[in-house]
Amino acid sequence: MKKLIVAMLVLAGSLAAADYSGIWNGKGGIESAKYGLVPQTVQMTLLQAGASLSGTVKIGNGPVMKIASGSVSGSTLTFALTGGTGSLTASGGQLRGKLTSSQGQILDIVFTKK
Repeated sequence: MKKLIVAMLVLAGSLAAADYSGIWNGKGGIESAKYGLVPQTVQMTLLQAGASLSGTVKIGNGPVMKIASGSVSGSTLTFALTGGTGSLTASGGQLRGKLTSSQGQILDIVFTKK
């Protein structure tokens, strides 16, 4: 019986959801009709509490944007920023996805944890 309880506790621990809290540095680009792919850097600070996500995003030398609302579902992170939205998927220690501005510009990005 003790072995069964220990096995269940180990399994439960391995099934615990990932915590994406921390500082993430990203590199990517915005496709421009005039200039082609314009490289961008992004720094994102995340704080996860269960399925809720908060934090900030800073693209290049631009202003810091607050994550107004965000959520985590499995390996998918979605959030709304002051000036747009984000949708990222966790894979192999990285977050990959898109940040979309309120003007419709799409930044393809790959983040690694600092």
